[in-house]
Amino acid sequence: MIQRTGVTAGAAALAAAGLSTPATAAPATQAPDFLPLPEHAKPFPIPAEGYRLEPVGDNGYVVSAGVAQGYFFVTRTGVVMLDAPVAVAEFLPLAVKRVTDKPVTHVILTHDHDDHIAGATKFPEAKYVSHKMTAELLRMYTDPDRPVPDVTFSGKHHRLTVGGERFELIYPGANHEHGNIIVHLPRQKIAMMSDVVAPGWAPYLHYGNADHIPGILKAMDAVLELDFEIFLGGHTYRIGDRHDVEVCRAFFVDQWNWTVQAMKDIPLDLSVVEAGNLWAAQAVWFNRIADHVTPRLVTKYGKELAAVDAFTHDNVKAIIVSSFTDDPNIPADALK
Repeated sequence: MIQRTGVTAGAAALAAAGLSTPATAAPATQAPDFLPLPEHAKPFPIPAEGYRLEPVGDNGYVVSAGVAQGYFFVTRTGVVMLDAPVAVAEFLPLAVKRVTDKPVTHVILTHDHDDHIAGATKFPEAKYVSHKMTAELLRMYTDPDRPVPDVTFSGKHHRLTVGGERFELIYPGANHEHGNIIVHLPRQKIAMMSDVVAPGWAPYLHYGNADHIPGILKAMDAVLELDFEIFLGGHTYRIGDRHDVEVCRAFFVDQWNWTVQAMKDIPLDLSVVEAGNLWAAQAVWFNRIADHVTPRLVTKYGKELAAVDAFTHDNVKAIIVSSFTDDPNIPADALK
């Protein structure tokens, strides 16, 4: 969780990037060699204001600092915000004022995670909108920086129309988080979904603490069923497009299929550890599988997806567990 007050200079720098740091850092160690970032994934210079403001569509804007992104759209009657990330929270009201004097009337909360919505209270007069599951989680947290929504919906679809702009809210089922929704602006051919696809980048550690890893594939498929040209993913340094979603889907399918196949090809050997220590035997087995799968993924995607060598080894192990607990029988035609 991002430290909101009293951060050190190092913590502040990480917070600006949408990350966090412990209060007392461990001694520095030699960093391993990582693949260079592809050109399309490199950061842009940050202006003196401390954030970037760039147009998207014909009445939308991206507010970014580090790898955090928030979005807003100006309608005839007011402004609709899509998430309010804590890393850009202080900039969001300033960014809105740079382009319009209309009030922010709605803040759509895509899911409950602090890094995406803990700036929502910058707009206390707005209506907060989310899926019912997100509202239930926020009630449990009782976090003053993450307000409980005023407007919720259950099921798979809700239409919000503000000032002539239509926002289709779509719930594809549990994925990165229960309640995490797609926001589709059909007139502008824009699709937004946080933390499922990071345009140009390989998945974050454990798919961002995902609730249901197989649901990430279903969420990507739900996005690809829509008519869109621009994709907004909540993170990284640029906006995305349909190709970004397609590449991340292909990566997921390869990672899942190759991991499941390696689980069949590489036996679990109980003899390598003390008798009865199943945890240790599985740790050895998981690492052998990840050691086998990771280089294949790095070779295939290393020039197209940034940081594919950073978390893939850990994510292979997450898929091992997910494959025999979450969904061991994903239909073969869904994994093509």
